[in-house]
Amino acid sequence: MGIKRRLLFQNLTIISLTIALLLGILISGIYHYYYNGTADILKNHAINSAQFADRYMNISTYTLRSHLSEIQNNFSLPQAEMQILDANGDLLSSSSGFQHDHTSQFKDIEEALHLESGTWMGHHPITQEHILAVSVPLMEEKKTVGVLRFVTSLEPLDDNFRTIIGTLFIIGLIILIIVFLVSKAFARNIITPVVELTEVSQKLAMGKLETQVVGTYKDEFQTLSKSFNEMAKELLKTQQMKNQFISSISHELRTPLTSIKGWSETLLAGDLRNVNETETGLTIISNETNRLIGLVEELLDFSRYSKNTFQIFPSLFSFDSLLKQVILQFDKKIKSRNLTIVFENEEPIELKADENRIRQVLINLVDNAIKYSDTNTTITIHYELSHRFFYFGVVDEGKGIEENQIHNVSELFFKVDENSEGAGLGLAISKHIIELHHGKLFIESKKGIGTRAGFKLPISPIQQADAK
Repeated sequence: MGIKRRLLFQNLTIISLTIALLLGILISGIYHYYYNGTADILKNHAINSAQFADRYMNISTYTLRSHLSEIQNNFSLPQAEMQILDANGDLLSSSSGFQHDHTSQFKDIEEALHLESGTWMGHHPITQEHILAVSVPLMEEKKTVGVLRFVTSLEPLDDNFRTIIGTLFIIGLIILIIVFLVSKAFARNIITPVVELTEVSQKLAMGKLETQVVGTYKDEFQTLSKSFNEMAKELLKTQQMKNQFISSISHELRTPLTSIKGWSETLLAGDLRNVNETETGLTIISNETNRLIGLVEELLDFSRYSKNTFQIFPSLFSFDSLLKQVILQFDKKIKSRNLTIVFENEEPIELKADENRIRQVLINLVDNAIKYSDTNTTITIHYELSHRFFYFGVVDEGKGIEENQIHNVSELFFKVDENSEGAGLGLAISKHIIELHHGKLFIESKKGIGTRAGFKLPISPIQQADAK
């Protein structure tokens, strides 16, 4: 059963039970009002009549028959048959003029003969008419000398009661139909967003990641639709990043492999005694191999990053020595672009951190500074140890980064220049490394002026003492 049917079924069930309960209460109230009210009227009149007769007419077993006409004239009730019975329950007189047999068989008469007022409601055994009868005893010195009985037909009352019940049922049915229509509209309002969200989720599952929830909803459905759209955007972004990553990695792997294969074939087909050619080829093969190793290391780091298994192993090491090693590593690249490296300070500093991971961060920051610097410009490097933090920054005079792209630079697979080397993992992994050290990676840039990138690390108590 679908949600719509369940909602309709639940609403109709609740409303039906409510209407049935209200109808039951109303019918019960109306029944008691009409039937018990009629019985009370007859009973009160019969009791008052019997008391008056006992007090003022000197009725006895011997004089009862002589007072029949007087009793009939004084105590008769419109729309009710008045009967007078003797102490044996035999009918002596009736205002209707009809004589009835076996009147003593009625329950109300039996109770009246035992000095109690009696009421009986049912169908007459002969005529099958629905009647109400009330009987009270006529007494002389606490002895029953006769019975005063009033009988009225309930057929008109039954007709009115059935009419009222029918009207109430029609009203209940109208209410139920209105509730059904309103519930159907409400259910549609609930089901419509559910159906659309279901269709959107199915399209997303089929890979149609550009799908969006277009309906405008309220309350929780608005939040849910926004969440769906955000999820679709993130999935689409992830899909694009994956495609970009595959494309970038394929390109990055193909280039060194092509060089390695080309120079390998050249060396095999050439004269191995040509020292210059052999040395050049082997140098290129070695460089491209190192480049492949670097790419593989980045991919391994990315795998650890994705699985959240990235770990650091802090130890004390000489930061200034490590930085010089990194700069020396890029010596050829620096000279080829005629760049100048300026150290604002070169004081020896002992830093407690993961040396290999910090090396990885420095390589990435310095390589980016060299890569995006214009030729014949200066790269400035500054680092210092304060009482609470260690600061490192590298400033280039290169192309700079658009302001709207700065916050994306440290994201996975993002590259300012799609044609540049690398897979766009370096800064994202560097940021993760610094954050594992409880530090912060920062990038500030202005288009056409240059970029300042670096990091800030909190220092340990031992380093604080050394800094003082």
